[in-house]
Amino acid sequence: MSSIISKATGLVSSVVTKSSEFVNCAVYWSKVGAELSKTVYKKEGLAPPSIKQFETVYQNAFKWLKTPSEQQKLIEQAKSYKPNAQDAVKFGVYGIQLAGFFAVGEIIGRRQFFGYPTNKGDAHH
Repeated sequence: MSSIISKATGLVSSVVTKSSEFVNCAVYWSKVGAELSKTVYKKEGLAPPSIKQFETVYQNAFKWLKTPSEQQKLIEQAKSYKPNAQDAVKFGVYGIQLAGFFAVGEIIGRRQFFGYPTNKGDAHH
C-alpha cells in the first residue's frame, strides 16, 4: 500500500514541478512580449483610433456598399492597374514578411527549429 502512495506522490510531485516550470516560462515570455510591444508602441507613436475615426471609416464603408457606381469604379480601377518595378519590390517585401511570420508560427507549433518531434521508441510497421 505504501508503494502505491509513494508512486502517486512522486507522480503528483512531477506534475506539479512540470506545471510550475511551464507557468514560469509562460509568465516570463508574456512579460518579454509585453515589454517589447510597449517599446514598439512608444517608438512608433502608435495610438488607438478615436471615435470620430471609427465613425468616418464605417460611414464610408456603408456608403460604398450602398452605391453600385462606387463599386463599379473600384472594379474599373482594379482592371486598369499596371504594376511597375516599385510595386514588385513592395509585394516581394510583403511576401518575405509573410513567409517569415509563417515560419515563426511553424517553429512555435513544432516547439523546435528544425524538423518535427519524433518518438524515438515507436516503431511504425
